Amino acid sequence: MSLRIIIADDHTLIRLGTRRVIELCGVGTIVAEASSAEELLNVLKEHPCDVLVTDLAMPDGQQADGLSMITVVRRRHPDLPILLLTAATNLGLLRAARSVGVLGLLDKGSTTSELSTAIQTVYRGLPYIGSGIKDRFASSSGATETGLLNRIPSPREMEVLRLLASGLTVTEIAAKLHRSITTISRQKSNAKRKLGIGNEVELFERLRSEKL
Repeated sequence: MSLRIIIADDHTLIRLGTRRVIELCGVGTIVAEASSAEELLNVLKEHPCDVLVTDLAMPDGQQADGLSMITVVRRRHPDLPILLLTAATNLGLLRAARSVGVLGLLDKGSTTSELSTAIQTVYRGLPYIGSGIKDRFASSSGATETGLLNRIPSPREMEVLRLLASGLTVTEIAAKLHRSITTISRQKSNAKRKLGIGNEVELFERLRSEKL
């Protein structure tokens, strides 16, 4: 099997390593690379591919990254299998990624053979969760009933939290996501309500504890 694959990550070494692994295992050929959400959308228009292997957070550029980026990719390329290769540890964010169209989840610390397996699995249209991420889901199953995982059902609210945690203001998030300040403020308030949080200090303590 030799699949046409696009890889996207804002770190050059990660892209080089991922390319090398894919080429060595013989699972496919890299037809294009991208280092930002904006660049990814452009190369997807220019290069037909069978699987997209991408990170979630690629903050450089004008186009919003994260869940918004995945949503745009899914809307423009509804049949393209997406494998998320990420260092993100927050399970709520990973579940939100699944809900907006990511078919596979793989930790950046996974083995080379697992990357090959994940690519082939999502190409066949089947979901794949890497062993490391699967273990974290299993170990947190008791806590997720009342934790962040199920208390922020909206992927857009999760995206706003992620950007708040990165240091952006509500106004900056609105500009980045091309939404109104009122919408972002409402999504932030909804997230605080679902988390049972009453003030900004509690909010950022929760973001820190959830590793957002």
